[in-house]
Parts: sequence; structure tokens; C-alpha cells
Amino acid sequence: MLANSLQARSKIIVEPQPSAKHALYSYLAVLAASVFAFSFGLGRLGFLGPDEPRYAEVAREMFASGDYISTRLCGCLWFEKPALLYWLSALGYRFFGVNEFAARFPTILVAIATVAMVCAALNAYGRRGLAVGAALVLATAGIVIAYARVATPDMILTATITAALLSGFQACRSTGRARTIYWTLAFSSTGLAVLAKGLVGIVLVSLILSFWMLVTGKLRTLRWRDSLIGFVAFTIVAGSWYGPVLWRHGWSFVEEFFIRHHFQRYTSNEFGHPQPVYFFIIVAVVGLAPWTFFLIPASSRLRSVLRNDSLVTLAWVWAAIPLLFFSFSESKLPGYILPIFPALAIIVGGEIERVWNGETGRELSVAKWLTALALIGMGVGFVVFTRSESVSIDGMRAVLDALPIIAALVASVALVLHRYRIFVVSTAGVVLAIVLAAVILLFPTLYDEVSLKSLSLKAAAALRPGEKIGFYLKKEFAPVFYAEGRVLCEPRRGGTFYALHQEMVNDALQAEPSLVLITDTKWREGLENDSRFTTEFVAEQGDSLALRVSLRK
Repeated sequence: MLANSLQARSKIIVEPQPSAKHALYSYLAVLAASVFAFSFGLGRLGFLGPDEPRYAEVAREMFASGDYISTRLCGCLWFEKPALLYWLSALGYRFFGVNEFAARFPTILVAIATVAMVCAALNAYGRRGLAVGAALVLATAGIVIAYARVATPDMILTATITAALLSGFQACRSTGRARTIYWTLAFSSTGLAVLAKGLVGIVLVSLILSFWMLVTGKLRTLRWRDSLIGFVAFTIVAGSWYGPVLWRHGWSFVEEFFIRHHFQRYTSNEFGHPQPVYFFIIVAVVGLAPWTFFLIPASSRLRSVLRNDSLVTLAWVWAAIPLLFFSFSESKLPGYILPIFPALAIIVGGEIERVWNGETGRELSVAKWLTALALIGMGVGFVVFTRSESVSIDGMRAVLDALPIIAALVASVALVLHRYRIFVVSTAGVVLAIVLAAVILLFPTLYDEVSLKSLSLKAAAALRPGEKIGFYLKKEFAPVFYAEGRVLCEPRRGGTFYALHQEMVNDALQAEPSLVLITDTKWREGLENDSRFTTEFVAEQGDSLALRVSLRK
């Protein structure tokens, strides 16, 4: 019995590792999968939601003006986010032209870099199998794919925090010059995180690393000389933008950027994103799909993991602290906790490594079968969704439509036959099949449903010299990019003008001879019947339309 116990314990501690050559091929395959998942069909949809077109437009105005310090939206100073995303998107415009692909290209690169960093760190730690498993999970997790494909700062923040934490981990395991270099990289990466999304970068990195070092006894490895050099590096990196913008704009920048978009965003619901305290737990569970159920066996090993100073221990701290921190914020959006997903990938990657090596166990078996059911549900759900969107299905398109469910069935059969490696590959294959089929089948149909690109371009083409676009919509800002910034700016509110009632339209027209107003079709009758206005139809797209509105003389 004692021998069996020691053998079982040895099996947990010493995992069979793939050969260096086999591991290299696996790394390359996972990186290729991430490139495909993050970039295939990237420019085939217009900008989505309220944020993406605004960030892309700020970068366009930087690129056009050559002013890389003052962030402006439609000519108005707009201090919602720091400059790193805008700088990178402007660089994309220089190489690829001013378009959606160029604006989104930086997030693809940093997403791939994040997968590569996790893989490289675990390989350097001596866990080749875990490196492959974690990278595969990160490359095919649903929320990571979604945020890798949009021009927002969340993925850049995730990449820089990942770099900072992995560098800090390596610094704690190193000595001499290597330790100094790793701490310098950690502090520099934290500076980039602050350039990506503000103070949250330094807050999360400091909390995670400090807590992990405290519970593992690593605080004693930090030397004042390394801290001083690191602080200088952080100051140089972060100060590259914060210094000039503070010098140029002073208190107005502090008030808008730090007070309003940091402290008030966290402590109030001013920006209209209220959610329950458990919201981010749901985001974490759903966002990790299709690998979510492997958190079950991973959690069963938590007690033994927390007894050591391994990278997996850091991963648990890394996942928990942002989850707790943002759960108490009054404003909640899914992207806020995107930085925890590299950590979750490391945690779950260990379970994928065990499946790959053929290990068994009650919790692991439950996770595998629940995953198989979820994969079938994803495949069926995709077919149902394409039918609901009236997508034309014939010939090869029918094969594409069925591809996700075919991959799901292959995974299920492999599980029944105990072909666990095929099961792992097929699980990732379901995700890649959905990306492939969605881009080819759904994107053409969704083109006008998810973005106002078509209407915005028509409205922009109809603008008279000096005329601008205004909004009678809420949280829809595609025209700011597609009209190349020719949108009415309202400096008092620190952004573009969007009217929520007709009195606001009337006030705006006191200073403008006319506006091309983009609004919901339900407001058309009210505007046309208002005795103060004359209206002229410009264009229509779905439930939105563009009207030229002016005051009656």
C-alpha cells in the first residue's frame, strides 16, 4: 500500500514530458492555431459597439495630425484611455492604410505574443507538456479570440500584465545579473500596462506579485538595487506619454482621466455598466469555453498547489485578485477581467496535459464528458444560429455549416474510445471550425446587423461642405470613424454629440445650419412632424436612418 501511495504521488509530481523536437512541433502548431483564430477574416466586419470606432478614430486623428500626445475624438480632447493602443493602431495605418484591419492588427500581434509568452515561460520552467496545454487553451478560449479581434486596449493590457508577471516570476527564481534584467523587464512591462489602460496596470501587477511573493516567502529575493533600476525603467516607459500630456493639459487631464475615468468609473455607475457582484465569475466560466469544465479537477488540486512557489501557484493568485478587485466595482464590462485568462489557461492547461498523458480520475473524467456535451451543444447551436440568420446553405457551404458539429462528434467518439489526444485536438478543432464557418457563412449576413458602417459611409458621402454628423442614438459611434471625424463635437461633455431628445437637436442647430442626424427609425416621425425642423431623407440601414435636419426659417 505504501509503495502504491508513493507511486501515485510520484506520478503527480513528475509528469512525463514530450521530447524537445515533439514539443517544438506542438508549440508551432498551437501558434499557427492562434494566428488563424485571431486573424482570419479580421477586416470583414465593420467596427463593433460604441468603443471600437472611437478608439480607431482617435488613432486616425493622431495619424493625420502627427500629434501623438493629445488624444482627440472628432477634434475634441478625449482623455478616456491612454495612448498605447492609439500609437499602435496609427502604426498599423502607416503600413496597411486607414481601415479596420490596420486598427485591429496590433491586438492580433499582442494576443499571439501572449500565447507565446505563456508557452515560453512554462517551457523555461521545465514543463513542456503544460506549456503546450496552456497555450492551446489560451489560443482557443472564446473570450480571448473575441478580444484579440477588436481594436480595444483590453488585449494589450492583458499582454503587458502577462509579461510583467512572468518576468517577475523569473526574477524571483534568478540571481545576479539575470535577476536584475528580469526585474527591469517586469517594471518596464508594468509601465506599458499603465500606457495601455491606466492605473489598473500597476495596481493589478503590484497586488498579484506582492501577494504571491508574500505567501511563498519570495519577498526576501527583492533587492533595493533591482527595485531602483526597475522604478527608473517604469518611469521612463510610462512617462513617455504621461509626462508630456500632463505638461500640456495639466489639471484638465487629471480631472478627466484619473478622477472621472478611474475613480468615478470604479466607485459609481456614471458610465452605465451595472452588474451583480457575481458577474465576473460568470464571465470567467463562459469566457474559458470550451475548456471551462477542466476547472473542476484543477480546483480539486488547489490545496496541494498552494503549498509551493510554482508558476501554477502564481496563476491561482493571478486569477483570483483581479476577479475580486473588479467584482466590487460599480461599473462592470467583460473585458475588465481579460488579464486573468492567461492564468486560467495555465491552471486548466495542467489538466489538459493530464488528459493528453492518459491520466484518469473522477473529477477529470467528469470534466471530459461535460466538455464533450458542451462541444456538441456548440456545434448544434451554430447550425441553429445560421438557420435563424437565413444563411444560404448549399454545396460546400453545407459542409462548413456542419463542420463544428462534425468536430464535436469526433471528439466525443475519441473520448469513448479513450483516444484522449484526439479528443484534445478535436476540442480545439471545434473552436477553429466555428471561426472558419462564421467568417465565411455569417459575416456577410451579419455585416449590416452588427455595425452601422454602410449607413455611416452613405451619411458621410452626403455631407455638404462644413456640415457634420450628429447622433440621435445611444451607444452607437460607427460614424465617427467612417465620416473621418466630421461629427459634431460637444466640448462640455468631453466627446461627440449624441442627442437623447429633440430639445438637444434644437440646441445643436442654433450653432449649425444643418446636421446629418443618424437616428433610430422610430424617431423619424417625431422629427418630421416637429414644426421647428425641416428634414430630408439621406439613407437607411435596418432600424437606423440618416436625415438632414435644419431649423425652419
